[in-house]
Amino acid sequence: MWFTETAIPPMIICSLIAVIFFVLWYLRQQMKYVVGCLVMVGAAIGFYFMELSIITERERVESDLYGLISAFEKKEVEPTLNYISPRAEGLRALVQTALNLVTIDGRLRITDVLTELKSENSIATTHFRANGAATFGGFSGSSPTRWELTWQKMGGEWKVTKASRLNPITGEPLRVMAH
Repeated sequence: MWFTETAIPPMIICSLIAVIFFVLWYLRQQMKYVVGCLVMVGAAIGFYFMELSIITERERVESDLYGLISAFEKKEVEPTLNYISPRAEGLRALVQTALNLVTIDGRLRITDVLTELKSENSIATTHFRANGAATFGGFSGSSPTRWELTWQKMGGEWKVTKASRLNPITGEPLRVMAH
């Protein structure tokens, strides 16, 4: 478990200490300050690579979000439904219907991703915006959308249990078939 969400704070601290050691070396010309400077630079680099190797639950949820969106864009039924909880039968049926009726033209642009973990990291809520062009019933168009997905950890995997489309401006929930 990593003690911060990102490696930037410990890297900055190590870099500042390295600068202090460098200044001390410059003023006093003692080798111990060069060694201290090199150790701090090495620690900063080590923190960077350690951060790359540690994947937090928040990062897992966001990765699954992008996987779900990619599978939906490609109209891959089973991979898309694998991200949806088996208990969310209504949501699975709605996603199945959307896969049959909607075609994404190009790629969706996902922005403003915000993931919040709750209940000892067993439930997550993800807010995001999805923008792109789609075809539905012979009509093509582009409309900004805003979504909130609720995820639950099941058997070591994150599954969507609830999805809400939100008003792109106010953030209030919209009816399922609203536009």
